[in-house]
Amino acid sequence: MKPIRPFSCILLAGGKSSRMGQDKAELNWHGQPLWQHMKALATAAGAREVIVSRNASGFVPDRYAAAGPLAGIDVGLCRSRDDRVLVLAIDTPLLSVTDIQQLLAVNTNKAVCFTGHPLPCVLPNSLTVHRYLQRVLKQAGSNRSVQSLLIAIGFESCQPSHGKALQNTNTPAEWQQALNDAAKEFCDG
Repeated sequence: MKPIRPFSCILLAGGKSSRMGQDKAELNWHGQPLWQHMKALATAAGAREVIVSRNASGFVPDRYAAAGPLAGIDVGLCRSRDDRVLVLAIDTPLLSVTDIQQLLAVNTNKAVCFTGHPLPCVLPNSLTVHRYLQRVLKQAGSNRSVQSLLIAIGFESCQPSHGKALQNTNTPAEWQQALNDAAKEFCDG
């Protein structure tokens, strides 16, 4: 595998966690809060810095209230020192370093994501992206989805190395399934 260009990471750890019924970022993933697991994953993949977007003490708060994941991406890009930024959602604990490096290995100046999944993604930290975010975040009623951002700026996609990598954990049942899958992988591996 070719060397990966330097990159930063934005970890989207805000959200309301309404379907989970409790704060997803603080769920216990093998002895540590999920946000710490995801931060360690990004660091292990080579991130020079991890910016944790979360409206809580000790984290980086959004500049736009109740504006969803684009608000976290906005503040993270403004703080990043790299021209490529990995964006991770808090609720994909089965991602691996290999999965992340696969995204980062795609040689393009466009955004990169897995086919059919806007997150995780790699974004260029460019004026085009900043302008898009500012325009959308300032407009009431605009489409503030990550998918819309990717379509607007152009992206390439690739296939994940294994099917469970992108398994979301938005509900207690999905969380339990991820814990079970991780335990099975550990025992089988």
